[in-house]
Amino acid sequence: MKKNFKKGFSLVEILVVMSIFAMMIGGIYAALHTGKDAWTTAETEGQLRDNLRVTLERISRELRESGSTNGALQVTIFEGGGFNGTDVLRFSMPVICHVGDNVMNATGDVAHWGAPLTWGCSDSSCMDADDNCNTVDYRYVEYEINENNEVLRRVLNNTAQLIREDVFARNISDFQVTLSADQNVVTLNITATRQSDLHRLTTLSRSLDVYLRNRS
Repeated sequence: MKKNFKKGFSLVEILVVMSIFAMMIGGIYAALHTGKDAWTTAETEGQLRDNLRVTLERISRELRESGSTNGALQVTIFEGGGFNGTDVLRFSMPVICHVGDNVMNATGDVAHWGAPLTWGCSDSSCMDADDNCNTVDYRYVEYEINENNEVLRRVLNNTAQLIREDVFARNISDFQVTLSADQNVVTLNITATRQSDLHRLTTLSRSLDVYLRNRS
């Protein structure tokens, strides 16, 4: 008489299968985590690159209009004068302080040095408070970093008192400024730092040489 035995899995076989399955799940999770980490890091780097580019472009657009008059440089760099050892950049540029005026005088030099109240201003409506060139009300533009890693654009009057302050950029952790020996070029060195969604810290730095246009 032939007996029919039903054979099941042994405990050892079950443990082996479970171990293999666990390793497969672990490998899949590791691959997904690595992929997500790479994607979030790339996304963060892209955001930082855009932030650095825009920040450098906007600061340099104003700074390049500065220069000197009668040998007096209109740019001042306060080395280490900002938060956490960062630099402070202060400068003046040609302004139109009365309706119908020109930025240049009859001899081709800058008629009046000052600062637009708002970035991108190009006429007297935001370059002087009382439309009177006898007193240029906005004298300096100042860029610096605060404790929140924000770049501030500050407008000061003739006595360096604050008139207006705007947050100009975020995630900027370092701001260093140097002036060439001939005082023709200002180099901006900016570092941006941000944590990704997976708490990975990403840091990027960029530099830009800005040539001062108005030299007399």
